[in-house]
Amino acid sequence: MNHNFSLHSCGLWLPVVLALLLLTGCQNSPRQTTPNALNSGLFVDDQFGTPTAAIETPEQIFAVPEKVVSELRQQVLLYGDPFDRSRALLRFIFNDGSDMLEYVNSATLIASDTLEKRQANCLSLTILAYSLAHALGFDSRFQDVDVPEYWITRSGSSLLNGHVNLVVNPDSKFAGVGHIVYRRHSYLIDFDRVPSRTKLRTTEVGRNAVISMFYNNKAADAIVSKNYDLAYQYLKAAIRTAPELSGNWNNLAVLYRHKQLLAEAELVYLHSLALEPNHSNTMANLAMLYQLTGRDRQAADLEDKVSKKRLANPFYFVMLGNEAYERREADVALRHFRQSLKLQPNTPEALFGMARVYLLKGDLTSASRYLQSAKKYVEPGPERRRYQSKLDLLNAIAKQV
Repeated sequence: MNHNFSLHSCGLWLPVVLALLLLTGCQNSPRQTTPNALNSGLFVDDQFGTPTAAIETPEQIFAVPEKVVSELRQQVLLYGDPFDRSRALLRFIFNDGSDMLEYVNSATLIASDTLEKRQANCLSLTILAYSLAHALGFDSRFQDVDVPEYWITRSGSSLLNGHVNLVVNPDSKFAGVGHIVYRRHSYLIDFDRVPSRTKLRTTEVGRNAVISMFYNNKAADAIVSKNYDLAYQYLKAAIRTAPELSGNWNNLAVLYRHKQLLAEAELVYLHSLALEPNHSNTMANLAMLYQLTGRDRQAADLEDKVSKKRLANPFYFVMLGNEAYERREADVALRHFRQSLKLQPNTPEALFGMARVYLLKGDLTSASRYLQSAKKYVEPGPERRRYQSKLDLLNAIAKQV
């Protein structure tokens, strides 16, 4: 199994937006900051070179052109009713014409690039929505959503997805800088329209946490492309921005593991667990490190702590299936994908996995059937088009057989 990197690209869910009046309080207090969270002694600068590209500053992440802000104010502030203002803000972000904003899982972009490219994942959407709401003087609050563990695979690497969204108060007014006079209405801006997600626990997080998530996502992209020097700089920036977040340290340890710095990786995993002892992903990654270094008993102890939770998670088996597929272990992969579908029928990722395995086995009929099912259970957008293009290719191959 691969060591799992945590990021907030938010999963392959649905490219839509919710504008919901929040009727219940579902947010929790942020995790308490550990006094010694920033342990600079865990950095190993001498093992990495200087990256060729500069990382984005916090100001660049949230900046939007003044021309856009002027247009935004004209379209939104003419409404007095908070709901109408919310709808106007959403129309401005998403556009209902030919230039609509599309969900792209890997599109971790600064606000200005999201506007220009019209692509975003949930983190990029949240950053853009916050930037525009702030330009209007609306109070906004970031939320980290406690979603079940969910993995995607990019170039053979398993990435654990998180999810963030934004609560906006269109009737908020500022007295001076950062002082809210009143706040009556709260609206949620989110890429995910799965109804059950609105009931999940959320934690209000600060701007620094979101900046840190941005750097983490960019680090994940760099690791997948094997640009480890750039990944290291992004992870250092993420940690210095929000050292209390255990996931930041887990990701740094994953990078060290890629560089074969096993002793250093172990120390960083242990630091991550000191910050959050029940962090499943860190425990699982440390268990794999123990296995690599011949400490099977310690590995088993950690695996036992996370197994019960993961064995009830359909996306855990999707990850295992994808990894077995990468190893060309077709029968093992099928077993994992079937278990995923048993836990949660009609999961598109599991159905797509089944299609890939049957294609590997040379069973074009079964591959086409499962690919058609996968396409059926995703919403219109890039993912459905991706499945359709694969179906077209598969049908073309079948005609030549």
